[in-house]
Amino acid sequence: MSDRWSVMLDELARQRAELSRVGDAISGLTARATSTDRLVSVTVDARGLLVDLTIDPRAMRRYRAEQLSAQVTTLVAEADQRLHDQRNQILSAAVQPSPDYTDLREERRTRS
Repeated sequence: MSDRWSVMLDELARQRAELSRVGDAISGLTARATSTDRLVSVTVDARGLLVDLTIDPRAMRRYRAEQLSAQVTTLVAEADQRLHDQRNQILSAAVQPSPDYTDLREERRTRS
């Protein structure tokens, strides 16, 4: 095997390892959002699902049921947007230009 093929295989192994690392990082993400009055907070997991909801007892006296429901829905959307932003940051950091293997393909053709 030529040195170029060895380099290419090493690069593919590195990319696989990086992809696995990025996948693990993304799957472990959570995001939290809290109301401005700090009476309601939510946490969503990597899939954007609500995994924690904290409602201060004072919120039950301050808000009507439909207001509280709207507050929770708004906070879940905010947390999901934060999650989206976190995923984009991780993916942007991991993206690198693909190597150009054109010279390897041409080298194989000239040997044939």
